[in-house]
Amino acid sequence: MPSITNVGGSLTSAVALTLIAWAVRFVRARNSRKQDERDLHKQLGRYHASLSVPALQLLVQTDPIPHIVVDIRDKHSTQQQPLPPQYDQALAIPVNQIQHALQSAPAWSACTSNRLPYPEAEQTLVFIGESDKQMLQAATHAARHGFSRTATLTGGAEKRFINRDAVAAVLGHVDAGCPPQEALVLDIRRHDERSMYGSIPGTVHVPAHQLPMAFQMEPDSWEDTFHFPQPSNADWVIMQCRTNKRATWAAQLAADAGLTNCLIYKQGVYGWRLQPEVKVYSSYEVGDAPPEPEHIDLDDVDPAAARAELIHLGIIPA
Repeated sequence: MPSITNVGGSLTSAVALTLIAWAVRFVRARNSRKQDERDLHKQLGRYHASLSVPALQLLVQTDPIPHIVVDIRDKHSTQQQPLPPQYDQALAIPVNQIQHALQSAPAWSACTSNRLPYPEAEQTLVFIGESDKQMLQAATHAARHGFSRTATLTGGAEKRFINRDAVAAVLGHVDAGCPPQEALVLDIRRHDERSMYGSIPGTVHVPAHQLPMAFQMEPDSWEDTFHFPQPSNADWVIMQCRTNKRATWAAQLAADAGLTNCLIYKQGVYGWRLQPEVKVYSSYEVGDAPPEPEHIDLDDVDPAAARAELIHLGIIPA
């Protein structure tokens, strides 16, 4: 059979060159991000530290040193995913306002609505954000204003989220202007939920109650049980449930198992609304009467927004 040829050569060669170019750009972008984080570390205060979640919890509960906890996520994130009740004294100052807030006492008062006085030098400023880079940026801003005692939360306040349009692009439901991505979208709902209300095409299934055991399996046992390869540390994994509560827990299990590229589909199947066979339904437990599917109007996907988010998350290069 004759090969398909264009003016510049074989189609196979053109595709190969395109993929190589994408790979080179991805590696460069990843290396650039790592260099950015190294540069930020050099600008931190003398007494900067990283805190684990248990260490932060004990700091708040026992108050062993003077400190202020600052939630630097954007307003939308703090509203959609508020911090646990034990952090109710945390101040909410978006990262893009931290530098201004620390300039002076009046600026601080304006940004915090006078909730707490302007920090003193002996107080430790603990920054909670959505990414290591975001928290390091806040800590470097603090260092520039003379605050040498800063701390950032290891791993952030929450796992990283990914929105519907980006998930649709990963699954190949929309062309975001990039090669198909090697990402696993893991539906962790119960069997009854998937069978009665449908599943997003392209997802794979491991029920949430099996995950603690599953992440301890050997790769061969995983594949024999779930009929797809066990994800490795190099793979992107997206956790998906009805909303995102179970997915958030699943992402923590994945992180504990050593999977560093794990995301949470923020809207879940409740916010999918791209295909009529994927039905929207209210929460229910085993033994409850299953709720009737809700009426929905189908949405359109924004390819540009999907691409921008995939770049922001580091799944594709800029």
